[in-house]
Amino acid sequence: MSFVSRVTGLSARAGRSVYRGARAGVNKLKNLTRQKAYRYEEPAPGTVFSQRAQYERLHQGESPSEVFSGDIELRRAAKVPAFTVIMAVSEPRPDRFEDSMISVLSQTWAGFEFIVADCGMKSAVGNVLADYDDDRIRHFRMQGMANVSDAMNSAALHAAGDYIVFLDYGDLLATDALFETALTIMATGAEILYSDEDCCDSAMRKFSAPYIKPDFNKDYLFASPYITHMLVIRRELFLALRFRSRFDGARDYDLILRAPKSGICHIPRVLYHVRRLPERKSASGDARAALENYFSVRGLRARVTQEGSSAFLHVDYLPDIFTVRKEIGVIGGKVLDRRRRIIGGMMDEDGSVAFEGLDELDQGHQRGAVTARNADAVDARCMRIRPELYGLYQEVFGSSYNTPMRGRAYEIREKSLQFCERVRAKGYLILWDPAMTVSVRSRRSTE
Repeated sequence: MSFVSRVTGLSARAGRSVYRGARAGVNKLKNLTRQKAYRYEEPAPGTVFSQRAQYERLHQGESPSEVFSGDIELRRAAKVPAFTVIMAVSEPRPDRFEDSMISVLSQTWAGFEFIVADCGMKSAVGNVLADYDDDRIRHFRMQGMANVSDAMNSAALHAAGDYIVFLDYGDLLATDALFETALTIMATGAEILYSDEDCCDSAMRKFSAPYIKPDFNKDYLFASPYITHMLVIRRELFLALRFRSRFDGARDYDLILRAPKSGICHIPRVLYHVRRLPERKSASGDARAALENYFSVRGLRARVTQEGSSAFLHVDYLPDIFTVRKEIGVIGGKVLDRRRRIIGGMMDEDGSVAFEGLDELDQGHQRGAVTARNADAVDARCMRIRPELYGLYQEVFGSSYNTPMRGRAYEIREKSLQFCERVRAKGYLILWDPAMTVSVRSRRSTE
């Protein structure tokens, strides 16, 4: 290749890079302008009164089926759960500690105890607690504990509740947090539960950045340590797993990675408020290390990288994902039109396309459009499958996997849905990888 050709090629690549960077910047600005104003609303006074009354009836001996008759579908012989809320502190600001404690004592579900794991050398916590005559508060001095993980583990040994709830210093539980969690436990029997969350300022007046999470999704978990607040776990299971201090900054994430995945349940409500405090530090490096450890102890070859300064992670499997992850049957990506807008890709069971109309580089809300996850279905126009499924592919599509995809878009979508449903019926997972893309000339057909 001549010198001129090399220079021309470098210039073209540089131009494309600048163009993509500009598009990404424009799309980021669009994301900001599209975000709707968020307003957190506390449970209405009538709801608070009703929840307290329902708990009192349970406390007086009525069964859950009697108290909640017709309201929710409960498991047979559902038991009324009791909770242990644990918070570890070390020389806390008394006002912030008290704010967190009041959010616990104000719960509409009164069946709990509150354990304070006090790692400080001073008496600030004791001075605050002296003003509260509540036998549900239990104060344990743990001087010398080097990290939160060890303090939480020690405190859990004293827990009397059926489930443990973890509360970080300064953060707040929504008034109905334990009530909603108890209902979900009685309805599902889940061993691990997590909720949506938002942020509040130090004065607890402004609420923002709601994190509306998906239901449990294995590959989304590998890409994002999203199961953090509010985290609730059955006491016996926690005592079997415990936090590991070497991953203290991502202790919740490490715990979830090691936990059995069959009993995890998402409560789709904002039940936890993360306080924005200046002394808080990012611990995304611990999350990367925890995921690397997860793969290593299972003998899975994978390289984990962190996406810039964010908490999001990217996994490269060696030599490839189908070799390492035997449970992955299909990988799909984004189908783009000539203007690089999404017209196909990840779909739900009804065939609705996720992120339809967004630009290829648009991150979407909470980076959803650029974060890998398991899906119900993906579009065959941008699809890789493991060799064991070649026969099924030919049966559904009427052609071999290596034959170029042709046909009308709606026909391809229907066959993609059918194929992915049968893949999932065989026990395989379907992975949507937003880095995989294919462009088509027309929305209606593939040529």
